[in-house]
Amino acid sequence: MAESVFVYLKANGQDIQGESTQTSLGREGAIEAVYYEQKVFTARESGSGLAVGRRQYEGITLRKRIDKASPLLMKALCENTVIEATFKFFRPNPTGDGTTEQFYTTSIKKARINSIKQFVPDAFIPSGSNSPPMEEINFVFHTINWTYTNGGQTHEDTWDTQR
Repeated sequence: MAESVFVYLKANGQDIQGESTQTSLGREGAIEAVYYEQKVFTARESGSGLAVGRRQYEGITLRKRIDKASPLLMKALCENTVIEATFKFFRPNPTGDGTTEQFYTTSIKKARINSIKQFVPDAFIPSGSNSPPMEEINFVFHTINWTYTNGGQTHEDTWDTQR
């Protein structure tokens, strides 16, 4: 079963808290995202596969239930507020004991909210009739860090660094 991604946000140094339904492993007060997507790519020459341009980042997109964080996220978007965000990924514990473990983290700095789309699934379509009102948030950023928690592998990149 897929696990949620838990998001910890600061806008101008102030926490933006969500309504996580899980309180173990420090998830209380987190924003619980049910979808996360991030993409980085480089242009490649089709024959040789050599890079012909700089890497490019698309914004990080997450989907979450509309909750108490929603008005504060809208405020951050409207006021172009600088955001710091940490996205913590969980998975079923490999020991099989029924618990979850935090295994991966993505952090962004000097970020801003690029867009917010709020939506309610179509109530006339049976598959969507039990879904709550949701919102999709897109973040753009200056610096990103990826860490695989178990073993400490990490990499940080800044979009204006020449590589």
